[in-house]
Amino acid sequence: MIQSTTLQNGLRVITEYVPGVHSVSIGLWVANGSRHEPFEHNGVAHFVEHMLFKGTTRRTARAIAREIDAVGGFLNAFTTREFSCFYAKVMGDKLPMALDLLADIILDSTFDPEEVEKERKVILQELHMVEDAPEDCIHDLFCQLFWKKHPLGLPTAGTAKTVSGLQRQQLIDYRDQRFVGRNLMVCAAGAVNHDLLLNDVERLLGSLPAGSLPAGGGGFEPQRRVSLEHRDLEQVHFCLGTRALPQNHPDRFAGFLLNAILGGGMSSRLFQVIREERGLAYSVYSYLNCHVDSGCQVVYSATSPTDSADAIRLVLAEMRRLKEEPVEDDLLHDIREQLKGNLILSLESTDNRMSRLAKNQYYLGGQLEIDTVIEQFDRVTAEDVRQLAAELFTNRSLNLQFLGKLEVSGFPMFDLSLDPN
Repeated sequence: MIQSTTLQNGLRVITEYVPGVHSVSIGLWVANGSRHEPFEHNGVAHFVEHMLFKGTTRRTARAIAREIDAVGGFLNAFTTREFSCFYAKVMGDKLPMALDLLADIILDSTFDPEEVEKERKVILQELHMVEDAPEDCIHDLFCQLFWKKHPLGLPTAGTAKTVSGLQRQQLIDYRDQRFVGRNLMVCAAGAVNHDLLLNDVERLLGSLPAGSLPAGGGGFEPQRRVSLEHRDLEQVHFCLGTRALPQNHPDRFAGFLLNAILGGGMSSRLFQVIREERGLAYSVYSYLNCHVDSGCQVVYSATSPTDSADAIRLVLAEMRRLKEEPVEDDLLHDIREQLKGNLILSLESTDNRMSRLAKNQYYLGGQLEIDTVIEQFDRVTAEDVRQLAAELFTNRSLNLQFLGKLEVSGFPMFDLSLDPN
């Protein structure tokens, strides 16, 4: 059901026909994110994303909103560290309209000077909103610490200084340089006919120059760091992390299981120990933040200032345990079934299927059958997970970011170690 065609300018069209659904999700994916920005222009990709909804030579911002609303559809966009996506969800027979709308905002947005200044204020307010939400801010701070002086450490939305300094022509130039054939994918899943969509894409986007893929900052080797951002908060928020595998690594399925066992849900070890047994935190979880060439494994929690050191010691103890002891067979089985179930349930959404098409192409260079993914999960053994933990959980790549009211003496530096006790 999946078909893929590449136009002469390098633009790739990937579709997945899903029987029995009436909707279609379509996305224009640009291999262009914050890691591809000059440091002094950090936030330009996110700024461009905002401006593309502010009017074209054919449509005002209000007309864009009314046109998608008039068919009961949905239109949105997002920017990450590695790509931007502009996407819509409509009934299958409205797909040509949705593509025309997306192509119009990509190709013909006017970047009206008054709208640029209005949207600059909106983005600055967005940055302030993140600053006022410690449970959001801590993750950006951790990325800046872990990927220090590397483009992956740049905040996706930029900083108040860089956003304030971006000029209209810089936004236009960035769009023109990056929104080119080799950087673009059109992905659609649901009630879609590949050949009909291909004809429309070729007509609307086939004349784009091929261009070239952007550089993303090169290789990276993490170093051990601890940082405190002082805030007058009731809780101390922290992220503790170490390196992880890139998105295309052959051992990534063991990495997914490792993360889920550590802190991926209510049955995970960290949730059971820190929340259920010790009552130290309401929120505790782990996640993977992985990219095309590197990644990190992160644990987040928020505790009272007096409990933060104990919570961190417990996190380190569980990471150490994963390095030293194979996980129990029943827990491995349950976590494996959890991940497989999550994957299969996600396929009931055309949005998720569309995103999966793009990410598989970007990270893996092609599509991976669901049966193959299930088979890869089933092949992972307890010893595979232990060996991967032993490889990744090392002192040299440990990073610890605090946010809150904590004295320097509260840093548990004396035992910030994964070495055996």
